[in-house]
Amino acid sequence: MSIQDWGAIGEIVGALAVVASLIYLAVQIRQNTRQIAQSMESAKLAALEQNIESGNRARELFIAKPEITELFLEGLADYRSLRSTDKFRCNMLFRNIFSAIQGGYIRQQTIGGDPEGFKGIQKTLDALLENPGIPQWLEDNEPDWRPEFVEFVAARAGGDG
Repeated sequence: MSIQDWGAIGEIVGALAVVASLIYLAVQIRQNTRQIAQSMESAKLAALEQNIESGNRARELFIAKPEITELFLEGLADYRSLRSTDKFRCNMLFRNIFSAIQGGYIRQQTIGGDPEGFKGIQKTLDALLENPGIPQWLEDNEPDWRPEFVEFVAARAGGDG
């Protein structure tokens, strides 16, 4: 065999190695893409479960502690008329509730997920904002929310942000 024959064989072997490498790379990319998709679905499910758990904790608090329910309802009706200690407690309660709503909102914005999954939280926010005590509370306090959530609440409340 001549050097040219060996060169031709080398080119064929090299071409086959390149094709094998491309096939291997395609298989790896497909597997990686599938794993990323599964990971995203898991993250979305975890976010939804966290939203549900957050709502459950609030409902359990109201069920287990009637005095919290009374304070909540009084604050919804007229936050400013509460005595100072009750106003402080109601402020903390409202902060916890809005913090849970903010968590759901941020998870929805970050992960995307199911927009329908956030509608329950959005309805809760809208129902809260319909009560006179919540706008009073919002005017009297400056919650430490993320700017995008401040804008979201303001838009839902009919404010200008």
